[in-house]
Amino acid sequence: MIKCLQLFSFLFFCSVAYPQQNDFLSLKKRGRTIKNYFTGSPISFIHINGSLIEGTLERIYKDSIFLYNYDIRMTPTPWGTRFADTVDRYDLRYHFNEIAAIPKPGKSFEFVRNGTLFMIGGVGYAFLHTFNGIIQKRKIEPTTLAIAGGVALLGFTMKKLRKYYYPIGKRYTLSYITLATE
Repeated sequence: MIKCLQLFSFLFFCSVAYPQQNDFLSLKKRGRTIKNYFTGSPISFIHINGSLIEGTLERIYKDSIFLYNYDIRMTPTPWGTRFADTVDRYDLRYHFNEIAAIPKPGKSFEFVRNGTLFMIGGVGYAFLHTFNGIIQKRKIEPTTLAIAGGVALLGFTMKKLRKYYYPIGKRYTLSYITLATE
């Protein structure tokens, strides 16, 4: 009886003491770390074929990352309401060299930084100036429309020049770092 109890306790402690994976990915800009990705952390990246991949890191092992992703859909109930239901779990595996870019996290006031506010303001002011000129039977000033168009064009240029991802290449690198000694 004591040997059986010792065997079960040994198996229990072996299952609890299973070592964690020590490998991780590090996103760096010219040698300076921007973000580290460990087991259990969420990750999203753009694959080399252009598709966006999102999931949670299940394991990082021998230059490969193992992700899992849940397919969650809204399901109707008999009472006419809806609730979120998990349809399936997908296990994905990628080599870390298949990552072409990593999306940047959103910042506060992003609508000002990416030029959306300038586009809305320029087009809105041009519309109001034209509408008021027609209603009040006044001359529509071309300089005012040109300035409003210039503000909208500035916003459009800001939106096109804004980078929404870290492209992996010369400036940004993704390093596979292993801390396990075998």
